[in-house]
Amino acid sequence: MISKTGEAETITSHYLFALGIYRALYILNWIYRYYMEGFFDFIAVVAGCVQTVLYCDFFYLYVTKGKRQFSETFSCSKN
Repeated sequence: MISKTGEAETITSHYLFALGIYRALYILNWIYRYYMEGFFDFIAVVAGCVQTVLYCDFFYLYVTKGKRQFSETFSCSKN
């Protein structure tokens, strides 16, 4: 729904962004655990990677909307 309209409530978009960052940091945790502890859970890694890839679309929308709002704020304040 967010990818179709490009719009979401602010709190929802911040929440989804935080979830995406959590998943990305979790991938770093898996890498760390693999090299330091030798632990590897194939199903968890694949599911986490798939979920993080699905968040990439939202990350793009979140960042571009943030840039657009940032540039609009400064262009209005200069006038």
